Amino acid sequence: MKNFSSKNIDSYFFSKLKSYGFRGLIWTEVESYIVWPFRTIPGMLGCLLRYLLYKVMFKKLDSFCVIQPNVFFVNCIRIKCGRNFVVNSNTYINAVGGVEIGDNVLLGPNVVISSGEHQYIEGRLAVTLQSIVKKKIVIRNGCWIGANAVIMAGVELAEGTIVGAGAVVTKSTDAFSVVAGVPAKKIKDRL
Repeated sequence: MKNFSSKNIDSYFFSKLKSYGFRGLIWTEVESYIVWPFRTIPGMLGCLLRYLLYKVMFKKLDSFCVIQPNVFFVNCIRIKCGRNFVVNSNTYINAVGGVEIGDNVLLGPNVVISSGEHQYIEGRLAVTLQSIVKKKIVIRNGCWIGANAVIMAGVELAEGTIVGAGAVVTKSTDAFSVVAGVPAKKIKDRL
């Protein structure tokens, strides 16, 4: 294993620059400082302030939403949200490839939604030094994603999908289905 060096730091920076672009990298940094003071404010005051902040920062936010404390959004400018969006604490949403969220969507605590995938094609090159592939995630109206679930890049959750707690969703779902497991599989229909 190679020693930690300035060459590795340079390589890491340039791989991120290649994946995000210069403006994207700068915006992601600025965004983290703008959001930071609002992230932990408790109660309805915190929800109101976060709503007002994200109304400006998201590409689209249709109506009031409930964003609990300690939710992390990355690349806000690539997030589109419908009405009545509710997200619980400690959720992480990285929209590097774009994330669209429909109306009446509920996210449990500790959910991870990431629209970028690290590459590992070049076997001898560290994953951190390879580019990120961007794939949009779409979450349709009426979905409920249970606690600790992971939604992988490129997935579309069809209308009314329920994702069981702890599931890892790697493939798109059918409308009004219930999926669970690692990797997530359809366990039943809601209708």
